[in-house]
Amino acid sequence: MLRPAVVPLLLLCLLQDSIEETEDVSSSFIQRDISAELNSLRDLVNQQGMTLVQMKSELMKTQKENEAQARELSTVKSELEHLKNQSTERVKVAFTASLGLPGALRGPFNTETTLIYKQVLTNIGGAYNSHTGIFTAPVKGIYYMRFTAGVYDNKSHNIGLNLYKNSQHLMHLGENSIDGIAKHISSGVTLQLEAGDVVYTRLPKNYVVWDDSGIRTSFSGFLLFPV
Repeated sequence: MLRPAVVPLLLLCLLQDSIEETEDVSSSFIQRDISAELNSLRDLVNQQGMTLVQMKSELMKTQKENEAQARELSTVKSELEHLKNQSTERVKVAFTASLGLPGALRGPFNTETTLIYKQVLTNIGGAYNSHTGIFTAPVKGIYYMRFTAGVYDNKSHNIGLNLYKNSQHLMHLGENSIDGIAKHISSGVTLQLEAGDVVYTRLPKNYVVWDDSGIRTSFSGFLLFPV
């Protein structure tokens, strides 16, 4: 039989061995968990690195495409500007028209009236409308506009014309009629016009003008240069 003092000693040894085995098992599990976690983190870092490389590659590709599109847009813009300049430089505008009356007065009227110059001598570019008496600027540019008027043997009404740009009254030129002698007036002006601006003359209220084969009353204009 074992002595009573030996039993506790054996139990103590067995307990210590059990604790050591448990610690070894726990340590093994902990090491495996740490290793698995590190492997997982390493995989995540590698995956994120590959994603960043892919994103950088796509960004560079997009940047190159944007640069190519910008160059292409610049080229197209330059070509359009060149074509616009060529088109503008080719524009030729010049006209002269008269009332075309067979030796007769035009007026007087009880209100200011737009004169219609029906006898067209020149209308290069077709900017003057002989049905309305209105010149319409086809392009933005500097234009020279001129008008003349005459009257003969008239003591009742003044001679004169008004020049308009759009609805703006630009100029009046006239003479009184008291002496009845033949009179002529003429004037011109340089204007900057936008494409679509209109220029025309109007006969003031109670004024008269005269025209015949000598083209005494006329309206002219031409494009000096585009801008």
